[in-house]
Amino acid sequence: MFGLDPFSRPVAIAEILLLLAFAAFVGWLLARLIWAGRISALRSAIADKESELEECRRSKVAAPTVVAPVSSPAITPAPEPVATFVHADPLEPALSFDTTPNLMDEVPPAAPAIPEPPVVMPPASSTVAGNSEAAVLSRIAARADELNFDRIGRATAADADDLKDIVGVGPFLERKLHSLGIYTFRQVANFTKEDIDKVNEIIEFFPGRIERDNWVEQSRAFYDRKYGNKA
Repeated sequence: MFGLDPFSRPVAIAEILLLLAFAAFVGWLLARLIWAGRISALRSAIADKESELEECRRSKVAAPTVVAPVSSPAITPAPEPVATFVHADPLEPALSFDTTPNLMDEVPPAAPAIPEPPVVMPPASSTVAGNSEAAVLSRIAARADELNFDRIGRATAADADDLKDIVGVGPFLERKLHSLGIYTFRQVANFTKEDIDKVNEIIEFFPGRIERDNWVEQSRAFYDRKYGNKA
């Protein structure tokens, strides 16, 4: 028609380019129409929401604010005492045919309340706890005659050494030994196996503790250091 050779390569390329350009234009046009429709719908929805919000604001402003009255707690009046009526003379209604009761002059007294028995607390010092220090020392002193002081040796508080120097002997354990009559390193150094077991039992110490802590050898060393001669 235009004198173009359809089999010519340049003509074919030009036709293809024209078709592509036309397709691109049609696509752009369709996309523009679709986006325009969506934007219009969104604007319409926004306008509707704004209209609803404005209507809600106007209704809130127009509605009067009602403050609920604060209700005070109901106060129930105390019931008035009911007067008790009796006849002054029990035979009067039968004789006078008058059944109207008369007001009593006095209200009968209420029954006396029964007082609760007082709680008697025992005095704090009425009993001595069996595990108190005084009870333990007294119990130990009562068994002092079970030891062989002829073999151990006798001593008094005036002769006392500081038995707390022995490893394993504390202040309370030292008072236990004193209550038993043991005051010096010499006495402890003279302990035999029998004496160790008996003292361990009487002072209520851990079984075998005197031997494990080696009280006898420690006491001999302290005695030699203090007095300069063997026990």
